[in-house]
Amino acid sequence: MQWSAGQVRDEQLVRLRKCLDPQRPPRPEDLERDLLALARGRVALMTDFRDHFSLVRHIHGEAGHVPPEVLDAWQEAGPRRVSRELSVVLAALADHGLLDVHGDPAQATVHFMVLISAEIAQRSYWGVIPLSPEETDRITAVGVQTFLRAYGAAR
Repeated sequence: MQWSAGQVRDEQLVRLRKCLDPQRPPRPEDLERDLLALARGRVALMTDFRDHFSLVRHIHGEAGHVPPEVLDAWQEAGPRRVSRELSVVLAALADHGLLDVHGDPAQATVHFMVLISAEIAQRSYWGVIPLSPEETDRITAVGVQTFLRAYGAAR
């Protein structure tokens, strides 16, 4: 579980850094484009790493039978690290006046992740039955737009 989570984590971090560099924030007019690229990259992981997300489905289904320390190790190996890194990026975007994370970049991170991917994960059964590219793009675009309505900096 940890090895698989580490593989996906590393790829997610590569995609994050490719789309958003906290040291070199995008121009305000490019923020939506860059967040959408990040969202598309994150959602694509479900099909790019089918075996891992098969494991994720099993973990969610059997969480009551998995020792808490095993679940914690899996979370720490992948999902939590990615969330922490994205929180740093969102906080930096807020520091540059591009977002207003309302003092809680970790919560903004959760909202971003849910808005761009929860519907896709549920409807595709974590990538087992992928949605069409058009539907995936529509859902991620609406998620990014909704995120920016909630967290976009006042101009």
